[in-house]
Amino acid sequence: MKRILAAFVGNSVFANIFLVLILMAGGIAAISMIRENFPEFSVDIITISVAYPGADPEAVEEGISRKIEEALEGLEGVKQCTTESRENAGITMIEVKESYDIGDVLDRVRAKVDAISTFPMDAEKPVITEITVKEPVVILYLSGEMSERCIKEWAEQVKNDIQQIPEISQVTVFGARDYEIAIEVSEERLREYNLTFDQVVDVVRRSNLNLAGGTIRSQGEEIRIRTVGRKYTDKELSRIVVMARPGGEIITLDRLAVINDGFTEDPIKAMINGEPSVVLIAYKTKEEDALAISEAVQDFVADKQRQLPPGANLKILYDNTEMLRARINLLLKNGAIGLLIVFMILWMFLDGRLSFWCGMGIPISIFGALAILWATGGTLNMVSLFGLILVLGIIVDDAIVVGEAIDVQRKSGMPPLSAAVEGVCEVGMPVTAAVLTTMVTFLPLASVGGVMGKFIALLPVVVIACLAISLVECMILLPAHLNHLPDPNINRYNR
Repeated sequence: MKRILAAFVGNSVFANIFLVLILMAGGIAAISMIRENFPEFSVDIITISVAYPGADPEAVEEGISRKIEEALEGLEGVKQCTTESRENAGITMIEVKESYDIGDVLDRVRAKVDAISTFPMDAEKPVITEITVKEPVVILYLSGEMSERCIKEWAEQVKNDIQQIPEISQVTVFGARDYEIAIEVSEERLREYNLTFDQVVDVVRRSNLNLAGGTIRSQGEEIRIRTVGRKYTDKELSRIVVMARPGGEIITLDRLAVINDGFTEDPIKAMINGEPSVVLIAYKTKEEDALAISEAVQDFVADKQRQLPPGANLKILYDNTEMLRARINLLLKNGAIGLLIVFMILWMFLDGRLSFWCGMGIPISIFGALAILWATGGTLNMVSLFGLILVLGIIVDDAIVVGEAIDVQRKSGMPPLSAAVEGVCEVGMPVTAAVLTTMVTFLPLASVGGVMGKFIALLPVVVIACLAISLVECMILLPAHLNHLPDPNINRYNR
C-alpha cells in the first residue's frame, strides 16, 4: 500500500495534470450547465378534461365522469383516480404509481378513454394530458391608456417578438380577453320573417366555411380548386344571405341580428399601478437557461420601449432568477471567505505553502462536483447550489488533517517523500472513515419517494460527489504537492 501511495506522491506531473483536468472540467461544466431555479420533474398526474356545454353537474356526472371511472377501473399503473363534475365540464385526475413510467400509463389511459363510444352527442372530444410544472422566468406587463383592442394587439406583437429571441420559446399572454364575434338574433325579426333560430344557425354555419374542391390536372399544369367562404369580421358576416324571397328580396344577417365584433364575456381585467395592463409570462423549457432568458428579456424590454406608442409602457413585473443569482453569489462569497480564512489560520501556525494547498481543496472539490453533476445530466439550481453551500465547510477538514500530519512527520526529520507517505498512512483510515460516514448520511435522501423525493434527488448527488473529490484530493493530490515542502527544521536550527 505504501509503495502505491509513494508512486502517486512522487509523481508530481500526474498530480498537476489531474488537478488541471478537474479544474478544466469543472469550469466547462459551470459554463455549459443549464441554470434554473428548481430541477424539472414529473408530478406523475394525468388529467382528462371533457367539455359538455350547457350541462349541469348531475348530467356531467352521469354522462361523463361515471363512464370514465368505469373505463379506468383496474387499469395497470393507476394509483388513484378522482373525478370532478362541474357545470359544462368533467375533470378526472389520475395519480400514477411511482414504479410505473408515466408515458406508458398515459398511452393506456388514452386508449381506454378513446374507446368510450357512449359520451353524450354534445360532449366535446376528451383532452388527455400529463401535468407538467412550467417554470415562469420573467413576468412582463404592458400598460397604458389605450383601448382594449389596441393594448391586446400590442401585447400579441410583443409576444411574437419575444418568441423570436433564440433563448426563449414559450410566452403566454394573460389579462386580455379572446376575440369573439357575437351574433345576437332578434326574436321579433325571426317571427317577422317566419324563421327559426336553428335555421339562422345552419345558414351561418354553412356560409362560414373554407372547402377544398379537389384538383384539375392537365398535361402542363395542376389546378387546385378551393372555395373560400370563412368570415373574419362583422362586416363580412353581416352580408350573409339568410333568406331570399320569391319577389327578389334578400334578407341578410344584419337585418335579423346585432353583430358585435369584440371580445368574450370573461371577467378578465388586469390593472397595474391603476392602469389597464396585459401580462406576458416567459417560461423556460428543459433545455433552456433561466439566466440567459432573463438577460435576453431585459435587453428586449430596453429596445422595445422605444418602439411603443406614447403613453405605453413595457416593464418587468417580476424576475424569478433573482433568488438563483443570490444563491450563486452566496456560494462564491462563502467559498472565497472560507478559502481566505483557511489560508490565514494555517499560515499563522504552519507553512505558507501547506496552507495554500490545503485551502485549494475547496475549489478542487467544488469544480469536481460540478463536473460530475454535469456528466450525470444535472443542472445548476437552488437544490444543487444548496448542496454545495452545505458541504462547503466540510470538504476542507480532511485536507487540514492530512496536511498537518505530513507537517508533523516533516518536522520529525523525515525526508519529503517519506513524510508525505507516513503522514497519509497515519491519518488515512480515520479521514476515509469520516468522509465515508458523511457520504452514507446523505444516501437515504436518494431513496425518498414521491414528489419530494424527485425534488431533492440532486442534493445527495452533489454532496456525495463533492466529498468523493475531496477525499481523492487529500489522499493523492495534496501529498504530491506537499512532497516539495522545505525542511521546517532549518529555520528552527538557525534561530
